[in-house]
Amino acid sequence: MTIAPPFNHISMECFKDLIQVRDLCNAPAPKSSIYIDDVGVSLADIESFITAQYSTAAEYFEARSEHAVREMTNTIYNYFQGNYNASSLVDSHRLGVYNGTQTLKTGANYRGIQMVFNQSDTFFNVSIGEISLLVDYNGTVTVEVWDLLQNKQLDAINIITTAGQISTFYLQKQYASAKQPLNLFIGYDSTLIDSYTTPIKSGLCCGKVSCSNSYVSAYGVEVIGTFYDSNTTALNHTSGLSVVYDVACDHMSWLCSHAANLALPLAYKTAEILVADAAYNTSGERATNHHTINIDQLKERHSFYVSKYKEIMSNWLGNMQLPNNRCFQCNTPIRHKITLP
Repeated sequence: MTIAPPFNHISMECFKDLIQVRDLCNAPAPKSSIYIDDVGVSLADIESFITAQYSTAAEYFEARSEHAVREMTNTIYNYFQGNYNASSLVDSHRLGVYNGTQTLKTGANYRGIQMVFNQSDTFFNVSIGEISLLVDYNGTVTVEVWDLLQNKQLDAINIITTAGQISTFYLQKQYASAKQPLNLFIGYDSTLIDSYTTPIKSGLCCGKVSCSNSYVSAYGVEVIGTFYDSNTTALNHTSGLSVVYDVACDHMSWLCSHAANLALPLAYKTAEILVADAAYNTSGERATNHHTINIDQLKERHSFYVSKYKEIMSNWLGNMQLPNNRCFQCNTPIRHKITLP
């Protein structure tokens, strides 16, 4: 049995424009410097292969190359699935714990929780499952998520609050680390909004204002000015904010790190799909505005592209060395028979 990967926007973006068509109007240069023309498919071919549901060659090529990305990444993901650790969840906690206190903190500036994730040895993604507020305020509070490494807003979430009651929004949003530290601020403009005293975790004493483990360090903080780490000041509370987070292995971001080396097999897989479209829609021989399409030639070209894709992909899979971390079971090159669909 094969398992489909969690294919998502992040993984699609890393393959976008990896290959391109030479002379295609307004098309950017390919990131890999590889054109599909290099494997024998020209713009004239694509214009003659185009099917009825697409209005332009650019639209058609983009759709079929995206399909090729899905097929290729599924093949890779399923091939290595035995080497992925069965449990990809490595950490999960709540930050900001409500303890029944009725003590209020006067609001001022942006306040909330800073989360510093230290993922420098592997690929993780961070999920924020829920965000709660306990404030002395009736109305809508906009909770913002900021990347403190680059002063970049990632999200803004409107939470309708009732004074003295816990109000919760289920975000279910992932933030990829791509093997780099991730420094997030989750908070709101607390000016004129008083909050109930909420420690970052239960049981803190002796002046401690943070909690840390192998993956994350978290603090209640205030931000004054632009959203950079240098503009944060630690607080002994979270201004009524509480979040639930997960840290999980991100196998697709690992795969994205190898996108450049997958450009050539992607070109052959895309060519295979384009020619298959033409063969399916052609019987015998037909003429187009560009050239004559012969079904026998199409079948020969299709067989060639299938063979080349399998050859190159088999070599890549057979020599791939996996990372040495808790998201994978081993780091030695895989040496067993490879059968591609």
